[in-house]
Amino acid sequence: MGRLKVGISALIGLGVITGVPSAWAFARSARRIRTLSDVPETEVGLVLGAGIRWDGTPSLILQGRLNVAKDLYDAGKIKRIIVSGSPESRGFSEPVVMRYHLLSHGVPADAIVLDESGVDTWRSCRRAAGEFGLRELTVISSQFHLRRAVAMCRRLGVDAHGVGHDAAADWRLERVAARGVRREFLATVKAFWYSR
Repeated sequence: MGRLKVGISALIGLGVITGVPSAWAFARSARRIRTLSDVPETEVGLVLGAGIRWDGTPSLILQGRLNVAKDLYDAGKIKRIIVSGSPESRGFSEPVVMRYHLLSHGVPADAIVLDESGVDTWRSCRRAAGEFGLRELTVISSQFHLRRAVAMCRRLGVDAHGVGHDAAADWRLERVAARGVRREFLATVKAFWYSR
């Protein structure tokens, strides 16, 4: 009977640990996850990194995010794009690779800003608020990641909306998207404690 009580207590504790942060992310991002057609116009879009392939090209997840950024730029929803990621991803600067991808797809160089300090979502959001002094922006990431990213930017005083790439809709990315969804539970717990 004692072990049963301990087990039940552990499950309740785990539910609180993961439930409260998830509720926080959901509340902070409520009505802020948008589409290309209904997102408000902002000066800046912030593209969050998602890995580089061994050949120095963006991962498929990252390509999806960059394509969303280009679509937003072309639609006049954003005027500049901050590409934020690690300066060292498989021997490449993630933001430099992201910049090259955007350039090769017709986004002009003067519309792209590099942030090589964005090694995780918290740092990318913190740099946007602090170093870049932004008070509003559009976060561009994968659908499964948007709620946490928008919540973190808002916690830092940035009026953020998010537009996401639907990785789960691409058969090549189904497994990656499923892993991303699972990873978000723990990452949201971490984000909640960061932002307290």
